Amino acid sequence: MSPDTPITDLTVADVMVPLSGYTTIELDASLAEAFDKLSGALKGEGRIDPSTPRDFAVLVLDSAGDVVGRLVVWDILKGLEPQSLRDVDALSMVDGLGAWEHPLSNLAEKVEQVRVRDLVEPLAGEELIDVAIPLNVAVHRLIRLRALSLIATRDGRSVGVLRVVDAFARVAALVSDCSTDPDPR
Repeated sequence: MSPDTPITDLTVADVMVPLSGYTTIELDASLAEAFDKLSGALKGEGRIDPSTPRDFAVLVLDSAGDVVGRLVVWDILKGLEPQSLRDVDALSMVDGLGAWEHPLSNLAEKVEQVRVRDLVEPLAGEELIDVAIPLNVAVHRLIRLRALSLIATRDGRSVGVLRVVDAFARVAALVSDCSTDPDPR
């Protein structure tokens, strides 16, 4: 769609980043790979156009290539505390018993043993949005969920990511046009 397309005519498909243009990782990948992928994404590695926003998450793909969740910095760091990945007895969290004292010890062992599947939380239904949904509806959902992104789908398959930063940029451009338009009708 052209930049002059009215916002009421825009859909998720017009603003989303295709799945192929976003940082992804497989469920069976190691914590080391997750650190590597997210570190690269945060630095903007793989971006053809350096002016485009960086990815602040890694999308987790199942064997069919569908997005099953996302990992952000908190999720990956949590992998350094393997006891946080399973139920821990309340007594083990008492000071001095050591369950939470040394998350950075044994790094080499942890980053190879912990898998992405141990870290990822399944997506909630509202985090999925069809590509044909109007951008107006998608922005409302982003606001209501306070989400940084929604997973765009077509026929139930993951095809892209609608990032709040991209929706914001499109709306900001429209606001700018409104404020410079001498005839606000």
